Amino acid sequence: MVDFFKNVEDVSKKKELADMVQEITLMKVAIDDIKEAYDVKDENGLLNKIKKGLVPEHPAYEGYLSILHLKEYIAHYRLKIQKFMDEL
Repeated sequence: MVDFFKNVEDVSKKKELADMVQEITLMKVAIDDIKEAYDVKDENGLLNKIKKGLVPEHPAYEGYLSILHLKEYIAHYRLKIQKFMDEL
């Protein structure tokens, strides 16, 4: 496990970093919950099940879109963390 906090001495900065890491963790949990609900490995597996009629289009398509959105948000937070770390 990466120790994100070893170079962060300011308590408020540690909290800010911890909050960003927590957001990523929560988004990953949400993605895992959707994948588990539809018994798929990724969003493409879910889309294939929808196209084949193996799961109801509604709400499965919303789950598919949610995974895509959450992955974009995770990428955004990773960049935000990288920028944060670079500025230390």
